[in-house]
Amino acid sequence: MTRIDIIRHGEPQGGDVFRGRVDHELTRHGRWQFEQRVQRFAGPWSCIISSPLQRCLWSAQQLSERLHIPLWVDARWQEIHYGDWEDALIADVMAGQLAIVQQLWQDPFNFCAPNGEPVSDLQQRVTQAWRGLLHDHKGEHVVVVSHGGVMRVLAQFLLLLDPKAMNRLAIPYAGFMRIRVDHTSSDSGIEEHWYSLEALDGSELSPPSTSDASL
Repeated sequence: MTRIDIIRHGEPQGGDVFRGRVDHELTRHGRWQFEQRVQRFAGPWSCIISSPLQRCLWSAQQLSERLHIPLWVDARWQEIHYGDWEDALIADVMAGQLAIVQQLWQDPFNFCAPNGEPVSDLQQRVTQAWRGLLHDHKGEHVVVVSHGGVMRVLAQFLLLLDPKAMNRLAIPYAGFMRIRVDHTSSDSGIEEHWYSLEALDGSELSPPSTSDASL
């Protein structure tokens, strides 16, 4: 059995923009959010895998140093590329290109922002990263620090969801998902995997109190 925990990064700087590869740092509140979620679900992790974008990597590095476990950075776990929409205000894009934006929710696997990365390509690279993770860390308990879009397309693939259903998963900043993988072999000796969603925490985390301000 293998367990994979996936945590979305906390709140980043930059406001309500299309944030794919634009590399914003975390806000103080975003750092606090990540720490709060880790406190709820911290397991006996063997290692950490992180997107290279600093809104993920900063928290992953802090966690690695505190727990004294190795950290691996894998670009396949980074967010979708929004092309011409990168760092643009969501409200502005919706005002001018609403039909294209709506496709992201209504027909996600045929969505692609202008000059961006298709959702289908995002899922392909994420599932490749997933298979590599299972190959390299079979039988372990691993935590991945990644992004909302990554978590949605992975959940759709592993849980056999309707494509529209992945946008109904609550994955806020520092959202959490735990996948259990049971390894079996078919009669012909081919290894098979059975995926179970053991935990999904999409609760919103309240702003920190004054006592948390130093986090």
